Amino acid sequence: MKRLSIVTVVMLLAACAVKPPVQEMAEARSAIKSAQELDATSPKAKQALKSAEASLKEAADAIDMEHYEKARRKAVAAKRDAQKAARIQQALHAK
Repeated sequence: MKRLSIVTVVMLLAACAVKPPVQEMAEARSAIKSAQELDATSPKAKQALKSAEASLKEAADAIDMEHYEKARRKAVAAKRDAQKAARIQQALHAK
């Protein structure tokens, strides 16, 4: 009985690891769109946005190859960089 429980837990954990990061991709796309709408003028904001777009592309490529954990990491990085670009640009507008 105990062995069956361990096997079940391992199978559940493995099942979680094989799903595409749909939520993370959606959040990254949304963050990038928001940052793009701010029309970055700062070189730092432009670079952060460029990095976000590149990470999103890498995430999409990783999904195509079914490397879901890599895709998840890249999508999270894309969201983070897009948010950074937005913060930089908003700070410029606040001045």
